[in-house]
Amino acid sequence: MSIDTNFNSVKISYCSPNDYMELIHIFLEMNHHHYGNVVIDEKLMGEYLRDRVLAVGSGTQILKAVLNDTTVGFACVSILYPAPKFSGQMFIKELFVKSGYRSNGIGQKLMAFIAKSAVENQCDRLDWLSVESDPRAQKFYDSLGSDIVTDVVYRRVFGEKLKALAKKD
Repeated sequence: MSIDTNFNSVKISYCSPNDYMELIHIFLEMNHHHYGNVVIDEKLMGEYLRDRVLAVGSGTQILKAVLNDTTVGFACVSILYPAPKFSGQMFIKELFVKSGYRSNGIGQKLMAFIAKSAVENQCDRLDWLSVESDPRAQKFYDSLGSDIVTDVVYRRVFGEKLKALAKKD
């Protein structure tokens, strides 16, 4: 497959709630990449994107990377408060580039756009999580000049434990 990977022709923009249809396939690919052969219905994914992810008040903004009328990457970001020095903390929940388009500058362009948005929104930091066992991702993030934060512990409550915690007063 011949792919035009002209870095300058990739366009990054924020999505509106009306963009949910063009995100369905890339979100399905992202789910497959992270969780294996989980079958997810396209209609349900569309409803999820429209009604929850892109809904007004979700707190999440989606950026899309478009190359030749094809969405080839996306990122999900939120600004969190409080943060040091009366600023914000932009957090990247997801950064994903379609498999056939990786290592062509699209992820770097998404990250630069996110960094610019963080600065424009007076955020003093940009944070994200990454899978430690993915050396390709780690090399990419190292190339951006990011630091590994070791002085915090990432915690999670999920499933039945989450339900039990919700019942406590």
